[in-house]
Order: sequence, then structure tokens, then C-alpha cells
Amino acid sequence: MRKRFIAFTLLFSSMLSGISYAANEQAEIQTDIPAVYAANTQGKKAYVSQMEIYLDGEQVKPIAYLISVDAYGAYTYFKLRDLAYLMNGKDCQFSVDYNEKTKQIIAKSGEKYTPNGSEMKASGSGDQIAYETDSPIWLDGKKVEMEAYNINGNTYYKLRDMGEVFGFDVSYKDSSKQAIIRTPSYTGPDTPDTNDPDENKPSNPDNTITPTPPPTPEPTSGKVDGKLTVLIDVGHGGSDPGAGGTAPYAFFTYQNRKVSAGGSIYETDFNLPVALCLRDLLEASGANVIMSAETDKTVTFAQRKTIIENNANTADMLISIHHNAFNGNASGFDILAQIKYKNGGDGYELAQAFEKQYLEDGRKRHAPTTFKEGSNGDYYAILRYAANVDMLAIISEYAYIDNANDVKCILSNEGVEKEAQAMHDAILDFYSTHEY
Repeated sequence: MRKRFIAFTLLFSSMLSGISYAANEQAEIQTDIPAVYAANTQGKKAYVSQMEIYLDGEQVKPIAYLISVDAYGAYTYFKLRDLAYLMNGKDCQFSVDYNEKTKQIIAKSGEKYTPNGSEMKASGSGDQIAYETDSPIWLDGKKVEMEAYNINGNTYYKLRDMGEVFGFDVSYKDSSKQAIIRTPSYTGPDTPDTNDPDENKPSNPDNTITPTPPPTPEPTSGKVDGKLTVLIDVGHGGSDPGAGGTAPYAFFTYQNRKVSAGGSIYETDFNLPVALCLRDLLEASGANVIMSAETDKTVTFAQRKTIIENNANTADMLISIHHNAFNGNASGFDILAQIKYKNGGDGYELAQAFEKQYLEDGRKRHAPTTFKEGSNGDYYAILRYAANVDMLAIISEYAYIDNANDVKCILSNEGVEKEAQAMHDAILDFYSTHEY
């Protein structure tokens, strides 16, 4: 019998604001980004945002604008140069320049940004008029398109969109009106320890503020049934090959299919062999393993849902194995966890166990563990199906197969085995202090 978990009710919204500046400030405006307006566009009111922004636990003050863009609400937009300026010295730093000849915004990942004097300044005094604009970014030679607005010659993008492109994580705390930015290697608190939403109200009798860290799990003295059971969900398969990429050099897949340099590769070239290897490792360690598939075949979401429901009283946890793709620029691993563990608990601790193993194996983290909410619970179907039957679950995205450098970690039997071994070690590490 598997352990039952207590669900937490979470309220999370993506409405943003930004931060304020003195209303009478006369900011220097440097127009260095093109104003290519969409056809027949009409200007929209851009309000100076009032949200606090924290980057790796420290407050930063880029000038942001809140723009009502559609019937679903307003969003906050940030200047690209401000984010480049703030990311200098971080592991996701990037440079920004404007090519006058080609009229292109040029960005290069990993390069130090050179300020031009326009950073962290408003695009005028007070609220402004924003115009929808077609201003793609050429990142490392590849075109990246994001929704953008031009305000007095400067181009502004959504913070989440920039996070996806340049590799940092963004979250929001509506209760305290804060936007939280975390770079891949940062592991500290979201905000300074002394930052309290109501700083005039003491949190304890001696008027001091003492953050309470998540409790360290105590080792259990016994097990519920003495036999760990893991449900392995093999992402994609059969007629659904999953995400695609290009092989940086020739190699043979687990099916002994030769892929030439420049040839197409897909998730199915990696998801199943990793899953089979993980199965063998877990069974060798004495665990029971249930597989959603053991051959390259199509498994529909309806079938996956049935598999999960049929094993609700048997499996202690579910691990869904995937490999990612975005735009050829993203790299590193991502862990997706159930939203009920966003504030801590078993799901959060399981994700941390995976992050720890991946980092120790030399993998870079693309973003901190993702907890994404949809209209009916978890955004991701597999996590939602598992949550509906009270089963602990995570999704692992070990590498970006459309990134020529990132995918190299799994283009060999040794790479596949290393990924599976990291998963195996994370699972056993977690269950060394948790019931099953």
C-alpha cells in the first residue's frame, strides 16, 4: 500500500505589476532598438509598474510597464537591455547590440553585456503609450520571436518570455506583489531573509523575524509494505516521436539505427532506452517496476491515464521520462512537479533529490523545479492524472535535444546509462527518508 499525501490548496496568479520611480524624474532616453510597428497598430496605455523585482534573492529596479493587451488582462513588459545588464556575471548572461546596417537586435549567450547608458531608466516621465512591434531578436545567429511593445524607441518584452529564451526562471507572488527571478545555479532564498510584507508587524514576541526552513525529513523506522514500486511512464513513442533535433555528429540509436551528422533525432531515440535502463537498475536494487511501454509503441494519454488509475494502490511514485526542445538555444535539465507540493512536501523533496543527482553528474539546470497550474489542477496531464489518484509524480526533462551541445550527453550508451543511474540514485535517496 502506498503512502497517502496531504494536498495543499494553492492560489497563484500571473497578473503582474513592476516597480515605481519618481514621477518627476527626467530619464535619459537612448534609442538603440528599432521601432518596427505592426501594421495598423494602435497605441496602448503603458502604466509604470509597481511590483518589486528580486533577482537571486536581491531586489533590483528595472523600469517596467503594465500594458493591457487583450481581454484576459494586463502583462508587465521589461526592456531587454535592462535584463542583460542585470544578468552580467550570472551563468545565463548575454550581450545585446543593435546592428544599424541590418536593423537587427543581436544577442549572444554567455557574453558579458556592455552598457550604453540607457539601462535601468524609464522611457519617459510617467505613464507612456506603447505600440505593438515586430522586433525579433537574433540570438546566437538564430531568429527568436517574442511578443513586444515599443515605448519611445525602446523595445519591451514579457519577463517570462525572456526567461524561456535566455534560461532563467520567473515566478510571481501576488500576496506580496513580487516578481522572483532565479538563475540556474542559484539555490538561496527568493527574497532577503529580512523582507517581510508587513515589516512593522513583529512575527514573534521579541520583534525579530526568523525564517522557518522546510523541516529535514526524519528517516522512517519501517516501511509500509517493504517493497518499493515505481511506475515508469515512457514519454511519446510509436507514431508520436516527441520533440525533434539534429544530430551534431553520427551515432547509433538504441535500435541500432545509424543517424548521420545533421540527421534528425527525436525524443523516442532516448526516452525508451533510458526507461529500460532505469527499470533494470531499480529491479537490481530490489524494487518493483511497472512500465507504460517496453517497446517503441504509441501510448495515448487516455491509455496512460488508465495505467495510472489501475496502479493507484500499487505504485509509490511515477517518473515520466522526457527530453526537451525549445528553440535550439535552451540547455540543461528541467524537473516538473505537482502543484500541491509547490510550498514543500514530498513532491518538492523528490524534485530536489533529482536536481541534486543531476547537478552532481555535471548537468546544468535550465530552471528551478517547475510547478505549473492549469484550469483543472496540474497543467501537465501526467502529473494531473497521478494527482487525481493521490500518486506522487514528477516529469524529468534531462536535456534539450535540439541544442547541439546539450544533446551530446546522451548520444552514447554511456550517456543513457548515466542518466538512468542518476534517476535511480535520486529515487533511492528520496526513499531512504520517506515511506513506501
